[in-house]
Amino acid sequence: MSEVSGKAWDVKLFQRVFRYVKPYRKVFYFTAFLVILLAILAPLRPYLIQYMIDEKVKLGDADGVLRITLLLIGIMVFEAIIQFYQSYLANWLGQNIIKDIRVQLYRHVTSFKLKYFDRTAIGTLVTRNVSDIETISNIFAQGILVIFGDILKLIAVIVVMFYTNWLLTLISLIPIPILIFATTIFKKVIKKAFQDVRTQVSRLNAFVQERVTGMKIIQIFNREKVESAQFEEMNKLHKDAHIRTVWAYSIFFPVVEMLSASSLGLLVWWGTKSVLAGPNSTGGEITLGDLIAFILYIHMLYRPIRQLADRFNTLQLGMVSSERVFKGLDTESTIEN
Repeated sequence: MSEVSGKAWDVKLFQRVFRYVKPYRKVFYFTAFLVILLAILAPLRPYLIQYMIDEKVKLGDADGVLRITLLLIGIMVFEAIIQFYQSYLANWLGQNIIKDIRVQLYRHVTSFKLKYFDRTAIGTLVTRNVSDIETISNIFAQGILVIFGDILKLIAVIVVMFYTNWLLTLISLIPIPILIFATTIFKKVIKKAFQDVRTQVSRLNAFVQERVTGMKIIQIFNREKVESAQFEEMNKLHKDAHIRTVWAYSIFFPVVEMLSASSLGLLVWWGTKSVLAGPNSTGGEITLGDLIAFILYIHMLYRPIRQLADRFNTLQLGMVSSERVFKGLDTESTIEN
């Protein structure tokens, strides 16, 4: 059985999935609002730390340091609350949508003629009604909303960085083109590996269901060892597909960490040199607060970039699964009244 690969982005398919959001559109819009709010708050903490070091610590203003520290704690608590509701509502939305799709698909399948079940592996139908639909929930729980939030966060952080110091920002972004290239390669490799995993899961489900259902025939013809050998081979293919995903992650994440460390190293080298050189250094004055804030900004930059490739693959897998599910919903094999 071959897996439907699907397009990189099928607008019509996404619009069809998005129709199931209609009964829960208020929850969706509120979750999107929380995502935007989190993106706006992201660069606020480093900016306040920079202000505290340059304006309060430098002048020995203990009361000012205490006020900003309390404000930072309040912002972190507020962010944690928003993050909780955003994550909970996104997953709640995804689960309610797949509940509706699963009920619709099950009712549709139960109306098929018996001839359809004779030529279609039951394990495939089970995979489509359970595993594939479960993957669709990730479009909302870990896909479109999270990707939108990560991109907004990146834009907000980069804008604040350029506003603070354009030269320090450019130096910090030097490894980014290499990271984008590595992310593109990773995205292609992991997409293929995940599609292989989905194919092997579907094959395993179909194989086990058919053999368990026909166990009487297997035992009558003494085929236990033959079927066991076939299952072992299919299980090996399933294991190999999973190992390919592990291999891709085990290479990509260390590369990201090295690039992040390189960006941090360039920042500390140039920033320290500029801080020691004083106000007349190239690129304008760089304060100790700027340097510490930029270290925090770099962590905020690389974390979403590292996750974006994974998010896009999650979204792609959800679209592939939705294509398979809608193919079942579009099948016309109903019993006439």
